[in-house]
Amino acid sequence: MVTSLNPSHNMFKNERCLIFDESGNLGNSGRYFVIACIDTRFYKSLHNMMKNKLHTAKKLFTELSSLHSHEIKAKDAYPCIKYHLLECIALKNLSISYIVADLHHVKPSLLKDKNILYNYMMKLLIQHLVSESDNNTTLNIICDNHTTKVTSVNSFEDYIKLYLLYEKEYDINIHVQYMDSDDKLAYPVQAADYIANALYGWYEYNNKIYYDRFKNKVKYQLKFPCQNFGN
Repeated sequence: MVTSLNPSHNMFKNERCLIFDESGNLGNSGRYFVIACIDTRFYKSLHNMMKNKLHTAKKLFTELSSLHSHEIKAKDAYPCIKYHLLECIALKNLSISYIVADLHHVKPSLLKDKNILYNYMMKLLIQHLVSESDNNTTLNIICDNHTTKVTSVNSFEDYIKLYLLYEKEYDINIHVQYMDSDDKLAYPVQAADYIANALYGWYEYNNKIYYDRFKNKVKYQLKFPCQNFGN
């Protein structure tokens, strides 16, 4: 089954979490669009690290503390903050996967319907992350409810349900969670924001300094469409 839920006090203890965020615009500006995923069973550990580091950053850079209650968005963070946070993320027990679209080569019909393109890219990434080995387990799919505004909650949940439970016939208890990245329980969503931002910087601006901080944690790198990508 697929449900929406509120985060429990046990912070998804011992349950697998796929934490997604995105960077770039679907056809509005820029050439590339990135969806990044942090895959971990240690949500609370990642949460505590991000909370402590961002709290310290807000003390050091008070001009950033007034922008949001619990977060410093990657796009607003100073280079030293991004550099340090990404190094700390890479030290945690997790893996990172992503899909990047070259919008110059995406069919115009897909660019016109952002819901379909977003859902399709999510499916391409998730099909590499979820397998029969996840049967009889709980899988938490966690997204930032601000950055997923390009798609409808119900369409994404239904789409993933049809794919994983009916098309693939997996026996998985799937929870789809939309979290505000500024929520006090959503610090791992902020971690995914920093990963997505770093990946976008690499593809859009050929700046690998931040990507290099966590490249050893990258498991799957998907490019869409494969043909003519980057040309």
